[in-house]
Amino acid sequence: MVMNDQKEDVYAALGHLFYSIAASDGNVAPAEAAKLKALVKAEWMPLEPSRDAVGTDLAYYIEIGFDHAHSSELGPEQAFDRFSTAFHDAPAAFDASTRHMVLRTAKAVANAFAGKSKAEQKVIDRLEKLFA
Repeated sequence: MVMNDQKEDVYAALGHLFYSIAASDGNVAPAEAAKLKALVKAEWMPLEPSRDAVGTDLAYYIEIGFDHAHSSELGPEQAFDRFSTAFHDAPAAFDASTRHMVLRTAKAVANAFAGKSKAEQKVIDRLEKLFA
C-alpha cells in the first residue's frame, strides 16, 4: 500500500509531467490547462478514494503540481525530470492501468490546443520509453 504522502508526491509529479507536455512547445495554452482540470475531475478523482489531512482528494494534487510548475516557470525538461524521479521512487504506484491512464491524459493535454505538436509528441515518446 502506497502511503498518502507518497501518493501526494506521485500526483504532484503527474502534474509536472502534464505541464512538461503543455509547455514543451514554448507556451501553455489555457485550453491545455482546462483540459487537464476536466480530466482530473472526470477520470482521476473517481479512481482515488484517498484524501489528505485537510480533506482534499489526492488526485487534485495533479492540478496543484501543474499549477506549481506553471507559476514557478519550470522548464519542460525540469518538469519531466521531476516526474521521472517520482516514477523511479515509487514504481508500485504505476501499475499497467495507471500507466495507461497517464498516457491517455498526456495525449489529451497535447491535443487540447491546435493538435499535438512535434515537441509535445517527443515528450510523449519519452514517457512511453520511461514506462517500457
